[in-house]
Amino acid sequence: MFLYKRKGNVMDYQIIDAPDYLERLIIYEIATKSFTSPDGPESGTFASMEERLPYLEELGINAVWLTGHQLCDKSHFYNIWTEYACIRPDCIDPGLGTEAEFRHLIEKAHSRGIKIFLDVITHGVMEDSPIVKEHPDWFLGGSWGMRDFDWYGGHADLDAWWVDTWLWYIKEFGIDGYRLDVAHYRNDLWSLIRRKAADMGKKILIIAETGPAICGVTDILQHGEAVGHNHGLNRSFRMLCDPAGYCRDRQIRANERYNVKIFYEDGTIQDSRDSSWFGKDKVPEVIFEGDVKKEIVCADGRAAYRIQMGRLRVENIHEDKRIKNIQVTDKAGQVWNSSREDVLEVDYTVEYTRIKNGLNVEFPFRVQDGQYISIQLSCHDNGWVGFPEKENPYTAQGSRYLAGYTTLLAPGIPVFMAGEEFNADYRPLPQLTPGLYGEGGPGKGRWLYGSWIDWEQLKNPEKAEMLEDMKRIIKIRRAHPHLIRPGRMGEETERFCPLDYEADEILPVPYIYREKEEVLLIAANPDEEKNVWIKPDLSEVLQPENSYQVSVLFGETPEEMGEVVWSGKRLSRHKWLIKRDKTSRGGLLVLKIKEIQNGQEASI
Repeated sequence: MFLYKRKGNVMDYQIIDAPDYLERLIIYEIATKSFTSPDGPESGTFASMEERLPYLEELGINAVWLTGHQLCDKSHFYNIWTEYACIRPDCIDPGLGTEAEFRHLIEKAHSRGIKIFLDVITHGVMEDSPIVKEHPDWFLGGSWGMRDFDWYGGHADLDAWWVDTWLWYIKEFGIDGYRLDVAHYRNDLWSLIRRKAADMGKKILIIAETGPAICGVTDILQHGEAVGHNHGLNRSFRMLCDPAGYCRDRQIRANERYNVKIFYEDGTIQDSRDSSWFGKDKVPEVIFEGDVKKEIVCADGRAAYRIQMGRLRVENIHEDKRIKNIQVTDKAGQVWNSSREDVLEVDYTVEYTRIKNGLNVEFPFRVQDGQYISIQLSCHDNGWVGFPEKENPYTAQGSRYLAGYTTLLAPGIPVFMAGEEFNADYRPLPQLTPGLYGEGGPGKGRWLYGSWIDWEQLKNPEKAEMLEDMKRIIKIRRAHPHLIRPGRMGEETERFCPLDYEADEILPVPYIYREKEEVLLIAANPDEEKNVWIKPDLSEVLQPENSYQVSVLFGETPEEMGEVVWSGKRLSRHKWLIKRDKTSRGGLLVLKIKEIQNGQEASI
């Protein structure tokens, strides 16, 4: 926790840090209405979800992002009930159950070691919400076919209601935190909510859908590093072939690149990536100059947050033109603007000053130093509008390589959607349409939020095998918290690193975690047709004459091997089999190597 003395006041102000359990989280997203079906499609309730808590505990996840609790419209998005068509955030939807049933669900989840995070629809409510009628002055404009809160209109009563609403869930139900849909908007209010929750004895976790992750406001990003996204597998993503190398580069912001686009009031645009507008002599040059940290104290004099701004110098601009907007984009696709006009993420504005022949520009880093990296395998937005009708919007689809190597065992906090764990065949809810506002035929949509989980599929042996393998993978992560920890921005570490290797095929880069005398090695085979042999280069990890106990935690191995003791020399020259992907114990190899004293080498 960061503490700062407020000048001229005896009161200290605080930047409330994240709960201690953050780095051990494995986050599992549930759409309440379709996760269970006690009375047919869209009949899931708090009570029916509670019945599946033993399953979740056995699976090994320890956090649920619950996308379904508040009073919502039954058909606004994709012709189904969704959390995102919010009518009243301060009211439990009676179609899901009573307040008592909701409270009981949370209590039982906690008894099994599972945290519960609720969705918050930050931008507004449905047009017919009673809140719009009761407080018309709270609203300004609209988006997503809804009415948007006027967050910057100086409405003290709106601010107080918002803070009280989300504290009510913590006080009355024991909620552990929130996932903020679309944007943060008022960072000062979320900082205040965190502080008031801490005063009540509860440190909460806040997950932002998009950046930035700000110390004292939001702790991680939902899709910080997204293996799967709206349109399927992110095939150009380096995480698919080198997660350890990628995460290490991200932590130290290696090879960070920023594009700057300048919109002038006369309608002309300068784009640092495009020389076609004015010729090469008029392409802005962007120079990254570092960063600056700013502490911001909220109105109550106690709540506070810290934001880290990147600093750019932009040269070769039009000095004689008036600027309407400056847009900064990072290589992850995060966009910031200097103008709030028609921009949702208005708390993340670009600041700039003119200099000779250029600009000094400051913008908030997407992930601030000290914040953890997160990795999304899948979420409810997979299968967005335009997704092919016959394709499956789940990401892993039975791949142990994708589930384990890129996400669950990689150096980030994992997030995945219900159904991934047993390779659920996608079954849309009967009323789910392909179009966002109900366009197209019912039952033809591919939006993953509308996945009707069919638990009967677990009678299929292949799906049951996938579930058992996911349990094994999650168990490995949970059994080694001292080794498998997410990376933090701004932290240079040797705790995890990629390895060189030899193999007959080009494979994803193996990586290791190590601490003292213990090493965990992860390697993968994405091929669904053939097995491969791999020899990881452990020459810089192991001492040739020392003895090591070797255990295969995941993978196909001779029964007689079990746990063996080998010299570092022998271990370094051994080849390991990785079965073809999408088979039982295939696609992934996990070795645990531990140095021992006076060991006698075994032979097989």
